Formats: sequence, C-alpha cells, structure tokens
Amino acid sequence: MSSETLISYCWPASQLEAALQALAKHCGLQPEMGEYNSAEGVLELPARLQAGAEALDLLVEQVSCGYAELETMLLRAAPALLRLRFGEGDYFIALCGGRGRKLHLLTPALRTEKICVEPVIRQLACELEEPQRQRIEQLLDSANIQGRRRKRAMAALLRENLAAVQLEDFWLLRSPSHRSFWQQLRQRGLYWRFAAMLACHSVQMAIFLCSWWVIGRAVLGGHIDTGWLSAWVLLLITQVPLTLLTARLQGVVSVETGALLKQRLLASALRAIPSRIRHMGTGQVLGRVYDAENIEASALQGAFLLLLGAVELLIAAAILLLGAGGLVYIATLPLFLIAAFFLGRAQYRSRRQWTVQRLSMTHRLIEKMIGHRTRLAQQASTDWHRGEDSELSDYLESSSHMDNTMASLQVLLPRLWLLLGVIGLAPIFIAGSASSAQLAIAFGAMLLGYRAVLKCMGGFTSALSAAVSWEKVRELFYLEDLQLRGSTGLAIAMSAGQKNSSQPLCYLRDIRFTYKGKDQAVLAGCNLSIYPGDRLLLQGASGSGKSTLANILTGIQQPDDGLLLLNGYDRTSIGAESWRKMVASAPQFHENHVLGDTFLFNLLMGDQWPPHQESLRRAYTICDELGLTPLLKKMPAGMLQTVGEMGWRLSHGEMSRLFIARAVLQNAELVVLDESFAALDPENLRMAIACVQKNTKTLMVIAHP
Repeated sequence: MSSETLISYCWPASQLEAALQALAKHCGLQPEMGEYNSAEGVLELPARLQAGAEALDLLVEQVSCGYAELETMLLRAAPALLRLRFGEGDYFIALCGGRGRKLHLLTPALRTEKICVEPVIRQLACELEEPQRQRIEQLLDSANIQGRRRKRAMAALLRENLAAVQLEDFWLLRSPSHRSFWQQLRQRGLYWRFAAMLACHSVQMAIFLCSWWVIGRAVLGGHIDTGWLSAWVLLLITQVPLTLLTARLQGVVSVETGALLKQRLLASALRAIPSRIRHMGTGQVLGRVYDAENIEASALQGAFLLLLGAVELLIAAAILLLGAGGLVYIATLPLFLIAAFFLGRAQYRSRRQWTVQRLSMTHRLIEKMIGHRTRLAQQASTDWHRGEDSELSDYLESSSHMDNTMASLQVLLPRLWLLLGVIGLAPIFIAGSASSAQLAIAFGAMLLGYRAVLKCMGGFTSALSAAVSWEKVRELFYLEDLQLRGSTGLAIAMSAGQKNSSQPLCYLRDIRFTYKGKDQAVLAGCNLSIYPGDRLLLQGASGSGKSTLANILTGIQQPDDGLLLLNGYDRTSIGAESWRKMVASAPQFHENHVLGDTFLFNLLMGDQWPPHQESLRRAYTICDELGLTPLLKKMPAGMLQTVGEMGWRLSHGEMSRLFIARAVLQNAELVVLDESFAALDPENLRMAIACVQKNTKTLMVIAHP
C-alpha cells in the first residue's frame, strides 16, 4: 500500500476532535458532547486529546509500546487513535477493531476500511527503521542472502536491534469509570453473550429431551432398531458442541465481568473522597476487598449454575404440566415455590448476620496487628485478648445457624420436589387413567426437575454469598468524587496562561463548612484572597479549622456555602482534575502515606509516571536542597530503593521531607504545606524552608503558633 492510499484513510490533525467523537460513537462509547472550544495551536497534543475527551465525558490514555509488540498492540488496542507522520504533517488513524492481520479503520468519510497491518507498522516506525535498514542491507549483501530468506532476516534483525525502543504515539479511548456498571457491561457486549449462553443451554436441553423422547418411543413401541438407536446417538453427539459453546460463553462472561468489576472498584478507590472513608478502619476496607474477590470467584459461577438450573426447572415444570396430572401440579407447584422462598430467605438472613460478624472480627484483628507496637508499650498483656472468646462464641453460633439453614435448604427442597411429584401422580396411577407414555413423561420430567433443583442448590450457595458480599462492596462505588467535569474551553484558556495577573489566584468569600453529623460549623464566614507569588503563614490552635481550610483549597472537601474561585473560576467550571493539578498539598503527617514502592515513585507520583529526564533532574535537585542526598547515598539502589509500605525504612524527619518534595515536584500554582515542618530539626528546617520558598510559585504554610 502506498503512502497516498494510507493517508486517505487518516484524519488530519485539524480534525482530531472530530475523529475522537466519531470513533467514540462508532465503538458504542456513547459520548456526551459538552461545551468545547478547539485547542489547535493552543495546547500540546496530549493535553488537546485530554481536553477533547473531557468534553465527550470519555477517558483517553496515552500508552507506549515496544517495537516487537507493535502488531499485537495495533490489533488489540481498539478503540484507539494512532499518530502517523507524513512529511511535516501529523495524521491520525482511528482504530475501531482488528482481526487476523487486518486493521479496521474509521475513515474521515465515516466508513470502515480493512487494511493490512504491515503498511501501518512500516509508516509508524520508518524513522526508526531507516538507519537500521541501511546497516542490515550491507550485512545481508555480504552474506549473500536473497529472496524470502532476506525478507525474514531483515524483519528478525530489525526486531532484535529495536527491541528496547518504545513508541508513544498511541491513545486508548475508553468509557469513564463513573458510568453505570450495567451500562459498561452493555457497551462490552456482555448482555448479548449472556443471552447467547442461555439460548445455547436451552437448545441443548431441547435436544437432550428429544434424544430421550426418541429412545422412549422406541422402547414403549416395542421395536428398537438401528434407525432409532442411530437417531438417539446423533442427538446425544449434537449436544457436545452446544455444551462446549455454553461453557465457553460462560467463561468469557465471567472473566469480562470480573475484570470490569475490579476496574470499577479500583477507579472508585483512586477517586474516593477522604471524608467518606474516614469512618472505615483498615480491616473494614480489607474485608470489602476480600468480598470483591468473593464476588468474582463465587458469584459469577454460582449465578450461572443457578440460572442454568432455573432454565432446566422451567422446562421440567412445563413438561409436568403437559403430562399426566397436569391440573394437580398447577395446584402443588406454588407450594414448592413458597417453601423455596421461605427457606431461601432464612438462609439469606443467617448469611448476612454471619458476614457482619466476620467483617467485624476482621476489622478488630487488622487493627490489633497495626497497633501491635502501641499495645506492647501501653497495654497490659492480660488485656490483649479480652473479648475475643465472646466474639468467637458469637461467630460460631452464627456459623452453626447458617450451616443448619443451608442444610435444611439443600436437603428439604429437592426432596420436596419429588414428594410433590409423587403426590400429583399417585391418584392418576391408582385410577389407571393415564397411558404408559404419559406416566413415563411425568416421571422423566420429575427426575429432570430433581436434577435441576440440585443444580440450583449448587449455585445458590455461591450466588447468595456473593449477593451478601455485594451489599458491602457496592458501598465503595459511592465513594467516588463525581464532581461535574469542567468546561474544556476554560481549562484551555487557563493552561495557555490567558488569565488576568492582577486578580487573586485563590479567592474565598463567606466559606462555611460543617462535618457530617456535627451541629457546629468548623468554618463560618471565612474570607481569604491569595495572590500569585504570596508567601502565607496560617497559625491557629488545634481544631480551629486550619486543615479543613487546606482541604477546601485543594478540593478534597467541598464547602457547604460561600464562594471559592481559582483564577476567577469555580470548581465546576474548571473540573476536579484540573483544580487538583493547580493546587498541590502535603497533608498532615498522619494523613500522608508512603507507598510500598521505590523512593523515586513516591517522589514523582503526583508529577508524572514514568518520569521524563527533566522530572528526574528536578527530583535530584529538590532532594539535594532538602538534605536528602546522604539518605540516597546510603540506599544500595539510590532513588530506586524500595522504602517499604508506610515508609518503615525512613525516619520521621525523612518522611516529612519526602512529603514536602512530593508536593513541590508537582509544579502547581499553589502549594499548601500542613504541619510539614513540625518533625524537622533546626538545620533541616532551615534547608526545607529555603527549598520551598525557592521552588514554589505561591505558598501557604500551616503551623501551630
């Protein structure tokens, strides 16, 4: 394919926003077009794509890919945008799918075209391949390698020489995390796969019944020959591919749903509002995480067994109603459903009570483990296990009650089905008013229903456990900050520096804030103006609202009343993400955290990751100005040294300076340091103050008087 043909399938850079919207519509992402102003010539490409995605209420993520994985990436990345360079101009390919070695592209004419993947790879990596090709050509000429062998050798040597090269011209387009969980299932096509699974199982059951109808008719008719047996065997064999297809669809739906559930929970956890999880202990959060694993492992498989068993039960009930004693079964089947309802409700209540006690014990155990050093120093050893025997006794009682109700359910319900079936057939059998065929159909339907009830019981336990777990896990879905996204046009203007330098950077007027469950306001009638370049010191007694004001400035808390502006715009106009990029904060020590990763990651987690060369240079400079260079020299791996979860390898003062460096490295317009200097000795305090004054644009320091 020539470059002229390939460029006809591409979108020019001037139509980037149109390509983004068209690709989202074509792939079923349901974009919601908001107010948007074109950013061409104002923003860099990544920021421009981010602005366009925010206007469409979508997520766009730039990813890198190694040269050797280019083909796999292109075939699996859809929906995605890929940048290609033709001469001095930038063009974009809208990937909407891929199969085999063919890419599906959405063209500017809004048509889907299929092209081979090789021309795209060649155009994408031409600048990288050209120097290598010349050298490899000389090598192949000297080795006298020609024909197909030359082509394969060229490809292999290119992969080897360019294995370490990363290309960053890919942008994945995805649905945002705050969309409804069921809506995201529909967008992934899981509803159709689920319906296909039920349809396959229903057809398989129909063929199963036909096979037994064939053999039953042959036996009752008294003439079993090769034709009847062949038909029976063929029907049994036909069930095999349908059973395999049902299992395949079940596995696909389980994996996709489980992955989506974890993605949704992770997104909610990363965007959680701190005030909403303050009341939860570590053990309570951990218990919900375990419940999420329980949902993925048990719920999906159990729910599938329950649904497939229910399909079989409906088929069995329909056959019973059509066979001998149909009128009697119409009267007795409601008795079975009523008994199943009450037994199931009893099991649900007992399992719910057991889950509450299990989470409570998990919370207390984790709390004791985290506070073990405090207990060693402050609590008598005789009090360490006080109350545990009572908790274990209550837990054992709940477990026994739950097991008893489950045993009753699993033992009584299948046998109740058989009992009602026998009761319905007894009068007809005694009277002899039904034929042998009708009685055989009735007995067969009874046994089929018995098997279906057993299958339902096998899935009911897991499904019920998942349903109870879901009640706890879904609370995490509502912890996410769902602030309205900002106007992209305003964000662009602010990013481009189109603001009045004489106006306050941050303006607060009559701010009022009250914590949930409290009657007295922490802040009332709070007024403050912060101008670019200001250096502010905020002092006050404990509990006077200093940290609350810092949380409001950084967007962690939302005021109940009053006016809060940043560069003349409120948070709704700017958007939560843009607000937090412009205001950085180092919270109080007990609210800050060191992740169990490298020292470098903890430094730059608020800036960009993976880091660029300039970010690394700034990180080393800031650490040197904060007096952290001796610490880095002691670490065997330097900045790449893992510092341990919660920073247990660092001293109190070292962690404080790490938190300061993390806030400064975000390069925000306003930096708020809350009690960040309290743990520093005089020499390190002097260095830290000099560092933050030198490297911050506008600074607010909160301290005790």
